[in-house]
Amino acid sequence: MSKLPVSKIPLFSVKIEEKGKVRDIKEIVARVSGLPNCLNGQIVDLGRDVKGIIMGFDADDVMVLVLGDRSKLRIGSDVSGVSETFTMPAGDAFLGRMVTALGEPCDKGDPVVATDRVPVFQDSAPIIHHAPMKRFMETGTKVVDALIPLARGQRQLILGDRMTGKTAVAVDAILHQRHKDVICIYCAIGKSLSALGKVTTVLDTEGALDHTIMMVATDNTPVGEQYIIPYAAASMGRYFATKGRDVLVVFDDLTKHAWAYRQLSLLLDRPPGREAYPGDIFYIQTQLMERAGCFNELSGGGSMTFLGLTETLHGDLAGYIPSNLSSMCDGQIYLNASLFAEGQRPAIDVLLSNSIVGARAQPPVIRLLSRGVRAEFVRYMETVRLSRLQTELTAETAKLVRRGEAISAFWQQAEHQPGGLTETALLLYALHQGRLDNMSQARRRLFMREAHELEAVRDPELIEAVATQPELSDDLKKRFEALLAVLPQSDEVGEELPAAEQGET
Repeated sequence: MSKLPVSKIPLFSVKIEEKGKVRDIKEIVARVSGLPNCLNGQIVDLGRDVKGIIMGFDADDVMVLVLGDRSKLRIGSDVSGVSETFTMPAGDAFLGRMVTALGEPCDKGDPVVATDRVPVFQDSAPIIHHAPMKRFMETGTKVVDALIPLARGQRQLILGDRMTGKTAVAVDAILHQRHKDVICIYCAIGKSLSALGKVTTVLDTEGALDHTIMMVATDNTPVGEQYIIPYAAASMGRYFATKGRDVLVVFDDLTKHAWAYRQLSLLLDRPPGREAYPGDIFYIQTQLMERAGCFNELSGGGSMTFLGLTETLHGDLAGYIPSNLSSMCDGQIYLNASLFAEGQRPAIDVLLSNSIVGARAQPPVIRLLSRGVRAEFVRYMETVRLSRLQTELTAETAKLVRRGEAISAFWQQAEHQPGGLTETALLLYALHQGRLDNMSQARRRLFMREAHELEAVRDPELIEAVATQPELSDDLKKRFEALLAVLPQSDEVGEELPAAEQGET
């Protein structure tokens, strides 16, 4: 018997689709029955153009987080199980745009044409795909670049009380990436519209929106979107990292992300734990932060650097969420409310700030010039604390105080005016040579301002020399001296402090 020819065109196809029904609706969580084969993180169609994501199970039902207008849902309506994971659009077209957690534009601009879709919830890259963190990440904040250096691929926590300038430090890092081929993602979690508007205005005014993606879930959006938005931002960053790009992601802030997950967990009837947070809050945020890293060619060759912001209460670094996040990051930048009240900008406490891996990537010249600065500042702070009990200062103590004031003046920096690597190296060299010790406060401010303006117009080749030279060569010293020659010089106050300055001290 001859065989019948096999057609390449299917005569029929079978499509199996699970059907369920909405049993209950509690705020943004729907309880659905009839989906026995669904998986956690799977998308379901709730009807009326509303979709949801499966967040958990109980003995009989499935718990679904509603993504969309919950007012369209009705108890008893049909639910369809969709055999796909939760994905979002990605591509270069998102640069310069403001989008939601679902990748939908919310800046009143034209629709974004995506070139790809990426899963929102995904595992971090395996260890064999990681590369050593050897490249320096400039933040534009002098004290950070000098004493708390970051490497590309690092996870750094920025923490402090409310209104201490955490967002300003992160935004300055975004501003400083102009012309550095670094894609920035600003992820706003639970921020007010006014605070978000200020950040957007700064980025737009300073010309930083072209290399930045704004991913926002404000405080008036459902907590489900506030929970999803940092994972969506990390997935967007991972898309560019797999293309060989360097990415900087700012999460502002992760305290509100923990609040959102706490509300969501209570709606899912999960038992509360410490401070009413669910027991898996540590795992939830670790899953996010572990996605940062510097990747080798197996994973595209790019990098993702995370700056996570979190809020402390009255300077309590041992709080539940801050201590959790500190343990899963490679260092922390602590902004002290007392220093902020005293007028120090940025109010970074160098005694409680650290960076675990960044020193390996720091340019050797910066590392050499900043050696010992932290220890000298500690001595200065201790001396000032003890000298408050005295009416007069000895010559040796006065000299130590002048040195500490010079160090303190070094990292004074105006908001949204990031400084470059050359400026940091030049000021560290001047500090190393004692040029700032005998200046009055007014002369130091003038010196700092003119040094900031000088960097952009003189000796552009110095930037590459500072970044690449393995030591402080004689040629580099001559270049520094040539730049210092045009800046305001010392007031020549001598070893003794004037009476007016002693009174101020």
